[in-house]
Amino acid sequence: MLEGMTDAINSFGYLGIFLLVLIAPTPPEIVLPFAGFLAAQGKLSLPHAILAGVLGCTLSIVPWYLAGKYLGERRLKVFARRNRKWLKLSFGEIERAKQWFDRHGGKTVFFSRPIPSVRTLIALPAGISGMRLLPFLFHVISGEAIWQTALAYAGYLLGRRYEVVVWYTAPIARISIAVLLLVLLFWLIRHNRSNS
Repeated sequence: MLEGMTDAINSFGYLGIFLLVLIAPTPPEIVLPFAGFLAAQGKLSLPHAILAGVLGCTLSIVPWYLAGKYLGERRLKVFARRNRKWLKLSFGEIERAKQWFDRHGGKTVFFSRPIPSVRTLIALPAGISGMRLLPFLFHVISGEAIWQTALAYAGYLLGRRYEVVVWYTAPIARISIAVLLLVLLFWLIRHNRSNS
């Protein structure tokens, strides 16, 4: 994966960064530290690299938001049941994401940016719940700008040791997911007790 990423960024520069995080299965936690490393060598501009990453990540989740908004909860759940193998999304995941979003609203979109898979999945309930596009984009762009600046700047500071950032961000992402799931589980238990 690293070799393909290196070739893409060396060949296409900012467009390569944009495309890697937009359509390729390469998370910004890998792409942006490398872009920061290249910026430290004078091969890229750090602000432009961050901008390319933010735009790519933002555009990658807009289709999920639109699916939630225009397909609606019922049709999405039917679709998830029928196409789980390639969609990698279950009925239960849609339901849990919607409940989480309904409780915490737009701040969930903002704070989910460092958490792989959750940052994409949260766009569905944002659309389902009727969150307007501009506030949704504001939360996404704000969160992505902070997260990707941190990643790129860490790569910039570490130079050739930018892989250290990747090594540290992977467990952080896993811990964030675990904490999020525990909070969700706690909320579901409390919610079920109050309804019984």
